[in-house]
Amino acid sequence: MKIGVTVSKDASEDLIHKAKAAARELNLPWMERRDTLEETGGEDCEGLLEFTRKCPVYRTRDNLYKFHLGTAKLRIAQMKHGHADRLVKLLPDKEYLTVVDATFGAGGDSIVLSWALQGKGQIISLEKSPVLWVIGQAGISGFSDADEDVLQAIRRIHLIHDDFAHWLQQAKSKSVDVVYFDTMFRHPVKKDINNRNAFRNAACYDVLTEDVLAQAVRAARCRVIVKERPFSPVFKNPAFTYVDSKKGQSTAYGVIVCQNKD
Repeated sequence: MKIGVTVSKDASEDLIHKAKAAARELNLPWMERRDTLEETGGEDCEGLLEFTRKCPVYRTRDNLYKFHLGTAKLRIAQMKHGHADRLVKLLPDKEYLTVVDATFGAGGDSIVLSWALQGKGQIISLEKSPVLWVIGQAGISGFSDADEDVLQAIRRIHLIHDDFAHWLQQAKSKSVDVVYFDTMFRHPVKKDINNRNAFRNAACYDVLTEDVLAQAVRAARCRVIVKERPFSPVFKNPAFTYVDSKKGQSTAYGVIVCQNKD
């Protein structure tokens, strides 16, 4: 898949310099901005990481992705009103938690987890996709359309450009409390397909193998949590302590309690 880097039409010289530097760092082709995006990228370009005055965005021929709160805004609002969040309630009961979100993606789960910890912990997020990493970094440092407590939760996220297999292999045993996976579904929820085309185009589709899961169990002191479709074969792995799933829900959470020490 060919992805290029460019700028918006009104880009300053400083922004062009920044975009070119990013293209070199990410090993992506730089494309001079033309009148239209089609002319800029050419027929074989599937998407453009476009640096704008506000924030970088990712454009495909029929869709656009930019950093936003998405469902994280609603989930946090519900928690503020005393309702439990499905993911947050699976965390171990500890005063301070180090949580690795192994699949940052659009950042929704990282934002919710960071808000839930209220500064009493650390969120380390991993993202392999260069496009989603750039957009995520910009969002973490510059996003402003949110309440102050939500903004602070976003700012506390530590986003690393790496894939989970490599990062976990390098991680020390029992060095974090929780490792969380929400990989791109092989069978996506139908309502998410059309309005997430650009995001899905930019995302990585690394598979959660048994070896990676074993590395996560090695690295985690307390729990490994996996979000997947309820019928996913990953849940057949005997390492899972239980699967949180209810009739009618399109997703499920598998939980591995590491050494039964919470």
